[in-house]
Amino acid sequence: HKDAFELAKVLHRDLSVGNVVIYKGKGYLINWDLSKLVNIQGPRQTTCTGTWQFMSVYLIEHKYAIHTVKDDLESSFYVVLWTAL
Repeated sequence: HKDAFELAKVLHRDLSVGNVVIYKGKGYLINWDLSKLVNIQGPRQTTCTGTWQFMSVYLIEHKYAIHTVKDDLESSFYVVLWTAL
């Protein structure tokens, strides 16, 4: 995720336990169909952006908010918390 954001300037926008796979001890982020370039501004599509259980609180509370890297990082935290529990 860090490389995608820093090198390609892409946000995944749907981090969830269903979009992370472990193969030979390495984690891979899959299912990039909802991803978006960082430089494309504007509100997200409210009908199909992310898995509700792992979305940031801000995006859930603000229907037309712009998805940022902070939202993806919060989603990553929820994925780790979900798998730890």
